[in-house]
Amino acid sequence: MLAASVWLIYAADRTLDAWRGSERQPRHQFYKRHWRAVVPLWIAALCACGWLAYRYLPAREFDGGTLLLAGVVAYFIGVHALPQTLSRAGVKEAAVAVIFGIGTVLAAWPHLSTGGDVLAIVLFSALCWVNCVSIEDWEHHRPARGATYALAVAIAVTAAVCLRGQRPVLGSAETASALGLIVLDRMRGSLSRDAIRVLADTALASPLLFLPFAGTVR
Repeated sequence: MLAASVWLIYAADRTLDAWRGSERQPRHQFYKRHWRAVVPLWIAALCACGWLAYRYLPAREFDGGTLLLAGVVAYFIGVHALPQTLSRAGVKEAAVAVIFGIGTVLAAWPHLSTGGDVLAIVLFSALCWVNCVSIEDWEHHRPARGATYALAVAIAVTAAVCLRGQRPVLGSAETASALGLIVLDRMRGSLSRDAIRVLADTALASPLLFLPFAGTVR
């Protein structure tokens, strides 16, 4: 359901971009060419995801997901109907980061017990913002803006120091992701635009490296 929800939001965003005439990047061009094939699949995925949520999600998570859906709708209105509301640099990416960060950990919210738990979520949302803004910069053949680079460094240090005791696995993963994005910025000149975009998203998959340790430490 989480994977389907992410795809539904992404595909809808790109399709609406295509309908508005955007052809800035290959992903926009893809949806401009193939939206007629994508829309039926999108409707089917939406129906399946809605049924699964209604049938299997606990009431608390279902209600939380409904509130998050309202945030997604507000994002689409802001981006596609009232684009001037999110026209400032980094604002659209911040909205994406918050929605994605909250949505990813929606099931964990009832189990938050420490300040470290909340900090891990905040740092992950910040990582999502760094990811989005860095990709935007790299696709325009420029280095990540200074604030982005500084935030990545701050995330790495904060996660390593502040989460070491309470959430070492999450802290290590977030530190690795932040460092990965920093390294990619340094290597941007030797990587193609497609490769660096894929690697930027791959950097956020760092928890996979630490899953073997999740059963022994929190």
